[in-house]
Amino acid sequence: MSVEAAEAVSLAFAAIKRHLEQEISLKSALYASYQEHGARIRALRLARKMLHLYALGGYQASSLLRKLSRDKLDQDSVILLSLLLCSIQAGLNLGDPKELVNALRRLMGRLWPKGVEPWIGMIRSIQSAELGLQIRPGYQQWFIKLAARVLGRAGARELLRFQDENKPRTYVALNTLFASPERILEEAERSGVRLTPDRRLPGIYVLDHVEDTRGLISLTRRMLLLIQDLSSYYAVHALDPRPGQRILDICAAPGSKTILAGIRMRNKGLIISMDSSTSRLRTHLRRIRGAGLRIVEDVVADVTKPLPLNMEADAILLDPPCSSTGLFWREPIYRQMVKPRHIKMFARLQAKMLESSAPHVAKGGHIIYSTCSISLEENELLIEDFLKLHPEFELVDLEPRLGMNGLRGLAEARRLYPHKDYCNGFFIVKLRRRW
Repeated sequence: MSVEAAEAVSLAFAAIKRHLEQEISLKSALYASYQEHGARIRALRLARKMLHLYALGGYQASSLLRKLSRDKLDQDSVILLSLLLCSIQAGLNLGDPKELVNALRRLMGRLWPKGVEPWIGMIRSIQSAELGLQIRPGYQQWFIKLAARVLGRAGARELLRFQDENKPRTYVALNTLFASPERILEEAERSGVRLTPDRRLPGIYVLDHVEDTRGLISLTRRMLLLIQDLSSYYAVHALDPRPGQRILDICAAPGSKTILAGIRMRNKGLIISMDSSTSRLRTHLRRIRGAGLRIVEDVVADVTKPLPLNMEADAILLDPPCSSTGLFWREPIYRQMVKPRHIKMFARLQAKMLESSAPHVAKGGHIIYSTCSISLEENELLIEDFLKLHPEFELVDLEPRLGMNGLRGLAEARRLYPHKDYCNGFFIVKLRRRW
């Protein structure tokens, strides 16, 4: 049991680090880590449970550890100890603590955080200790007020209750660069992966049932199936990339939307993918090559400044970093991590990125601006300020009109919410250049 538990801990640890470094969901990070490192299926299932518990209690656990250690613990040590704290406090059976630690040292090798050693005795005693960790974090008061401001009091209560009581759906698209939709669906069925079409957007499916996790992992490893939230598919559908066009994908890493756009373009045309992180673009490059794309060029650039390009794009996709207030359902750990100052900070960055993007849209072209945030500052207020400075742009309707109208009279914008649309909280708007 301890060896299997050690595999699960190592896998979950790698997933958390990937989640933080690449800014992807814990679930996506887990499967990416599994593909890279491998593990037994039972270990993968246990790692999945551990990550769920970490998402719910990890922030409290890490805060407790930093308080006890007076901030002397390094990040990797905090991650590993928090993972173990949440799992054991929730009652997961990880076997004999001494055997678990020895197995972890052997399995992790050089990745074993040396800062853990003085604290490793904690693992042997926390099974009987009451640390007061809440395995369902509540919402900070400022977010409750934000939700009420956006949805009204009744709507806010409905949103919070829904996020606590329901699990997120998994949405899937087919990589038709490799095979026809019919062939991919047939192979998925043979692999015990049951998909149901989501009628809101063409080519999008809901993952209904998986008989054997290995079948799903094989299909995603070969990139026949692409897993992403419905909101991301909506952004690419609104972008409407077509064969032969020139597309600028800003803040492109880790590459899910780039891949979806390239599939719609049938590998014809040009996509310039831009991001400020070299490491994230390395991951981006591996993913797009694995997906069979040949029309993508990566550019490292600080997109809060004038872009190092001399081109006008037919369409630009700007999905900038945001406060992630729309991800509190899928990533519960954010409920305690995000603060009001983050909304203001990201809004300033987003405004600069939108300003940098505007000169690179061809006449008649458009910008798709989207965030996984439900705040006004990162969405409607930002768009209003942009339009005042740029009369050459206008808001145009999105097709289809999913979700609800934007706030402050921006009826062309769309807002999606977990309790209404069964996806991430999301804002999206289309800005067409008139001249």
